[in-house]
Amino acid sequence: MRLAGEAEKVIDRTQHGFTLIEILVAVVIMGLAYVAVLQSFSMSGRNIAKMDISRTTLFDNSLVFEQQLLSMDQADSLTGLADDVMAEGGRYKLSLVSDENDDFMTLKLEEK
Repeated sequence: MRLAGEAEKVIDRTQHGFTLIEILVAVVIMGLAYVAVLQSFSMSGRNIAKMDISRTTLFDNSLVFEQQLLSMDQADSLTGLADDVMAEGGRYKLSLVSDENDDFMTLKLEEK
């Protein structure tokens, strides 16, 4: 009869809380998710930094190119060669185009 009483005790005992293994598995899963999120943000930060550097380089090169074109235009106007062609080569011609009041100027790439 003693065996039957022990079996009843085991059956009557209800489980409260989680086991150590369940908690460790949950912590490992949360750690892996945390690492994945951190890597994603880290890569995003690196990509933003690379884009910022390339954007700055492109902007600097554009300013240098614009200054060269303006200096060429000023030199042409001083020598009397004010022909709106800024550069020619191969199949294309780069021309300076402006409105009637010379308020707005832009470059136009034309095929010869």
